[in-house]
Amino acid sequence: MIIIGLLLVILTATILIGIGVWGMVYNKNLVKMLLSLEVSFNGITLLVLYLASTTGILGMVKLGAYIVFLGIALAIGEISIIVSVILYMFKEKMLKEISQDEVRSEE
Repeated sequence: MIIIGLLLVILTATILIGIGVWGMVYNKNLVKMLLSLEVSFNGITLLVLYLASTTGILGMVKLGAYIVFLGIALAIGEISIIVSVILYMFKEKMLKEISQDEVRSEE
């Protein structure tokens, strides 16, 4: 029963990471790319928390939770800065649309 749970969590985390990578590669919209990055981050977070909790060592569970909490805090900062820069560029007419190609053509 434990092996089935382990395989289910690993499969779910792998699917989330795959969806995130696929979204990063195939989306041109910067906001969609950011959301895809966060989906893959959630898959990695799920994997780290589950693997830390299955070790059975209390210190590893706490360490895994601390690492994930730090990662979530960094992701919140990343999202707020990137979205505010994208919206500022769009508002100031530096971007005609929020697209990856538009940013590359400005360089």
